[in-house]
Amino acid sequence: MDFSKFDLNLFKVFIKVMETGSYAQASEALDVSPPAISLAMSRLQKALQQELFTRSNGKVQPTSAALALYENVRGELLTFEAVLSSFDDFDPLSSTKQFFIALPEEFHTQFLQKSPNEENQNITYSLCEQIYDEELGIAELRNRKLDLIVDSYLLADKSLDHELLFEDEIVLIVANSHPHSSIGINFDDYQTLPQSVLNLRRNNKLALDLFFEKETNIKRHIVNQASSMLANMLVVSETNLFCHVTKSLAMQYKDKLGLTIIEPPIRLKSIPFYLQWHKANSSSSAHQWLRKKIKFLIEK
Repeated sequence: MDFSKFDLNLFKVFIKVMETGSYAQASEALDVSPPAISLAMSRLQKALQQELFTRSNGKVQPTSAALALYENVRGELLTFEAVLSSFDDFDPLSSTKQFFIALPEEFHTQFLQKSPNEENQNITYSLCEQIYDEELGIAELRNRKLDLIVDSYLLADKSLDHELLFEDEIVLIVANSHPHSSIGINFDDYQTLPQSVLNLRRNNKLALDLFFEKETNIKRHIVNQASSMLANMLVVSETNLFCHVTKSLAMQYKDKLGLTIIEPPIRLKSIPFYLQWHKANSSSSAHQWLRKKIKFLIEK
């Protein structure tokens, strides 16, 4: 094969097909037509004299040759993209830029209270709710539909990078009118009193189960499942249930919602919150500025 005549753009298309598993989704990500994707893959297969994809259940399935090629090519293309992004011409005082960020609901208010104070009003943010589907989160970062994800769960993909934002303690909260607001919750109470939990699941486990210090057979009287910590707090403020939240969130809302903070009777790990992004953006001046800004806007 004559390398000087080889079209390196074919690798860019190939990577997108591998990451999306679909010609249609790859075409959307690259802003070209599906026939153009199909033609590019036909050219690549012909050039390499290897079958790269087969079709099954409406998706394209990579062959062993495609998997091997992907492992060899992906890192090199990421390096090229990172080098190019390092030449971005970004000035926080004059540039026009919109950033797309996914983060837990409890951080939205804190973020929006501070972000309007930008000196440059042409820098804007679009916030979306926390992404619970790992594959979707990876795809959104790969396809640059999201610039950043803030989450306590690390997405497992070699094309992504991350940085610890902060760690926060887990505490219990009850309404001030709760019978245990003044006497606390002991181990027996913890197992018998009604509680509201996050319905978020990771690896088929409730989110809280990931933060027990060790495997345990603790029984819990779960009577309600909520979609976020904030939703849990609202339920608890109007009932005789208790729930688990981060200490910083409890401190922020305890007076507004009439809540009492209680130390858990069992040992729980702190919750880490990570910034996560595509490695191609690691050297981008705009993205470096964004990550620094997030650290200021979202504080423990």
